Amino acid sequence: MATTDDYGQSVSIAALTDAPNAEVLAKNIVNALAQRGVMRFASASARAAVLASPVEGMQSWLQDVNVPYLYDGSAWQPIMIGGATVSDQQSSSFDATITTFGTTASAGTYAHCGVAFTAPSSGKVKISVAARFQSSTSTSGCLITPETRTGGTIGGGTIVEGASDINGASHYGDTFARCGASHLLSGLTPGASYNTRILHRASANTATFALRELIVEPVS
Repeated sequence: MATTDDYGQSVSIAALTDAPNAEVLAKNIVNALAQRGVMRFASASARAAVLASPVEGMQSWLQDVNVPYLYDGSAWQPIMIGGATVSDQQSSSFDATITTFGTTASAGTYAHCGVAFTAPSSGKVKISVAARFQSSTSTSGCLITPETRTGGTIGGGTIVEGASDINGASHYGDTFARCGASHLLSGLTPGASYNTRILHRASANTATFALRELIVEPVS
């Protein structure tokens, strides 16, 4: 009568009293070990065709998207690989009069507020920006937005996601205010290097920026 392994994993092992059958012996061991390892499939549909009734704790790798998954008992959940939350803060104050997004300052002390990061297996990150704003007039505004490029050099590489008001934060008026915004960036290449920095502009007149903060965090 067959017995099982010593680690409680239900791997069937033939007993000495069993009738010799090398095919059954090998198949029982291989099938038991395969479903307890990381199973590779070309796609989710290929996985579904083989694993019609997956068991909680199973792991798989989909080759078309290069993402690992864990079955939690009800659905296949992606496993996060690579990537880490990175952030930067720049407290110095500076003025700007440019009306298109950039890094030029007209007065004060400017330094890049930027980070380099590795894209996670999901290819998605959450980007958050914030700053303290003050405009020189009550009707003009101060605006910031993130810009993401390929490579690990801040400000270098090819633009992946350019400057856009919708992804940034802004404040209109000549009183101090600290505002922020977050958005999801997807479609990144897992394991590849990227960099993000904060760009700024004034709607008109002079905008003053300080206490800038940038956070990039991986999401599943």
